[in-house]
Amino acid sequence: MELFLDLVFVYAFLSVTDLMAENFRTEGLFQGVLVVLLLWRCWSLYTLLGNVVRLDRGFMRPLIFGVAATILLIGIATPVIFTDRPGGLFGPMIFVVAFLLAQSSALLILTYTVSDRTRRPLLRAWLPFSGGAILLLSGALLPRHLPSDVDKGSVQLALFFAATAVDFIGVRALGTGTWRIVSVPHWAERHRLVMLIALGETIISIGTSRGLIGDPPITWSVIAGSALSLVVVAVLWWRYFDIAGFAAEQALEQRPAATRSRLGRDAHSVLHVVMIVGLVLIALGLKRALSSVEPDTAYRWDLLSTLVLYGGVLVYLLGQVALERRTIRLLGRSPLLGIVLVTALVPIAVRLPAVGAVGLLAAILTSMVLADLTVFRRRHHVLHRQAAQAAVRAATSGVTPKELFLDLVVVYTFIQVTVLMTRHPTGVGVVQALAVLSVLWVAWSLYTQVGNALRSESIPVRLSVLLVVALTLTIGIAIPQAFDVVPDGLPGPLIVVICYIALRMLHLTALLVLSRDRIPRAQLLRAGVPNVAALVLLVFAALASSRPHAPAGLSQLVAGLWLAAIVVDLAGGYLVVRRFWPVTSAKHWTDRYALIILIALGEAVISAGVAVFGRPISWSVIVAVATSMALLATLWWAYFDTDAIVAERVMQDRAGNQRVVLARDAYTYLHLPMIIGLMLLAFGLRRTLDVVSDPSGPARDPLGYALLFAGVVVYLLANQAFWWRIQHEIRWVRATGILLVAILAPATNRLPPLWALTILTAVTAAVIMIDSRRAAELRRRLHEPPPSTILTDARPVNPVR
Repeated sequence: MELFLDLVFVYAFLSVTDLMAENFRTEGLFQGVLVVLLLWRCWSLYTLLGNVVRLDRGFMRPLIFGVAATILLIGIATPVIFTDRPGGLFGPMIFVVAFLLAQSSALLILTYTVSDRTRRPLLRAWLPFSGGAILLLSGALLPRHLPSDVDKGSVQLALFFAATAVDFIGVRALGTGTWRIVSVPHWAERHRLVMLIALGETIISIGTSRGLIGDPPITWSVIAGSALSLVVVAVLWWRYFDIAGFAAEQALEQRPAATRSRLGRDAHSVLHVVMIVGLVLIALGLKRALSSVEPDTAYRWDLLSTLVLYGGVLVYLLGQVALERRTIRLLGRSPLLGIVLVTALVPIAVRLPAVGAVGLLAAILTSMVLADLTVFRRRHHVLHRQAAQAAVRAATSGVTPKELFLDLVVVYTFIQVTVLMTRHPTGVGVVQALAVLSVLWVAWSLYTQVGNALRSESIPVRLSVLLVVALTLTIGIAIPQAFDVVPDGLPGPLIVVICYIALRMLHLTALLVLSRDRIPRAQLLRAGVPNVAALVLLVFAALASSRPHAPAGLSQLVAGLWLAAIVVDLAGGYLVVRRFWPVTSAKHWTDRYALIILIALGEAVISAGVAVFGRPISWSVIVAVATSMALLATLWWAYFDTDAIVAERVMQDRAGNQRVVLARDAYTYLHLPMIIGLMLLAFGLRRTLDVVSDPSGPARDPLGYALLFAGVVVYLLANQAFWWRIQHEIRWVRATGILLVAILAPATNRLPPLWALTILTAVTAAVIMIDSRRAAELRRRLHEPPPSTILTDARPVNPVR
């Protein structure tokens, strides 16, 4: 549930980057930083709430879904918080009301769910909230009534700044007597996850730096700039998840309960936001850099762009130095070296073109890693031992940070799959997008198998993951051009296929290493025959697609080659997987697939936000956004209410080949159609909300409408097949619901898009609610499920049922 909310915050952070990009000057940067601080206070309140009560119990679930819709509305209103657009509702007031609603909801739940002993101190937390609320409302309303000769923007900015200061200073002045950290692993893991979210927002900014519309050519400068940008993000990821993040958790665990909350406030609630601000600035700087790599756009890379990029890195490193100093009393090592080098080389960077400046920054950050492995090696090993307990727990009990880092790139590739459908809004375009999605799925599932067998955080393993991330990012950049060639650019089909082949070769190497003493190499090579055959078919398809001015009939050959490659690959994997890949950790396996469902739901959230981004906010847009979130929440409920828990327990009860076969059927193969359904739904939501938010455009979008219903049907059918494979049971309520949704598609064909979306959501929600009530006995048997399948040791006390 908390991760579902986090995925909505991903879109909100993306909106902040877009806000600063549209208003790229000092004032716009200051506006963006203020919004980041406000979002952080909202996020941290729900982190505190999740540390005290279970958010996936009873009435908390629908309430958190409502909060998710509110956060999505905040993200949509972010571009108009300081400059209202005509033709819609008053943007600043929409932002402020949504923000106050989200923040007050957390405070209300905290106030009425904690024990009587801590309720009275907690009531004092309403004081800074009330003061900040008054200032925010004044900032939204007052500028409209000021004389014309007054700088309204400065007044509004000053009031928002005052509100932010009151909120932060007020909470700190109240001390830590108003709250206690109940679960240290949960608290630390939540903050590590938000760091990953901010890093993921940076990666998405890299990929979307040249926009989501049109077909800009892919050049060597684009690839080089993207690769260097990824090095920057990867080193920053490494710097935090190597020692700092786990050392903070270790220090928190070693503190007595009386002083633990103070350290948690300073180290996590305060110092992490500094690093988040740095990452948002880095995302903006890299976005500016990669949009300036071509000669005709080089003018965009100016002094301010360089200062933003390098300043973001300085802010991030300063926050990390302060974090290490506050938690483990450490001051020195490579972060200080990086601060000195970045500061010293800024005068050189401002004279370089965009790729050169990013390359110089990548070299500086890489030197920090090399320094830890050489000059500071002894000290580095001592620090590793100090944080070993928390790091080992994170590496062995669930999804590791390196796997989550890879998943963040998968979020971007899913966005690009939707972009491919959007740029080719025909049946052929949809089939092409699903073909690319299937290929990505095969690669992701193979590396999930590797991660299940190889539970290591060694340097070679991390470097291999970073190489996989780089190849996946390059594939994502080329996905919109996976079947055609853009003039003056590199052939997109060849880029996709060559990078995909490299991914498969890395997987084959890992397979040979992991199975060296268990399976004869000749047997492994024979098992790789269908994989090689599939790759050869994709090569021929890419060569055919890359021909300029190709005849029309060639597209049918390309489609046939892609289809044959996917069939051969999936069929070959189905036949050989049980002999080579024992599932050593059922929990890790189910975690990975639960996360990929969340990622697909998050991509649908982003698609809904992108559809209305930059448009005037009307009541119909608000209703459409709320309805879309209700539909996505219903589909979340369909999987995570009982299915995910039951499936994990069945997997744990199986052993040997029985577990492998179940993992193959229920997860590797039956989760793919669920992902396909969510991608179709994401495209349908994007097209539907695009029509709703643009009254001057076409009244209907037949393809978007059809895929909206088709996505729900495919997802629920696959979910039913998953349940049947796990429990050998057909849920007739859901089967009836699937049939009803299929009938509604033609029945509501002539209705306005918003009405059709509302009816679809209402019917789907009613079906899932009825089925959920029928599963009440199963839910009672499950009773208290084991610790969260995603968060390490995340079982807060006082669950709200």
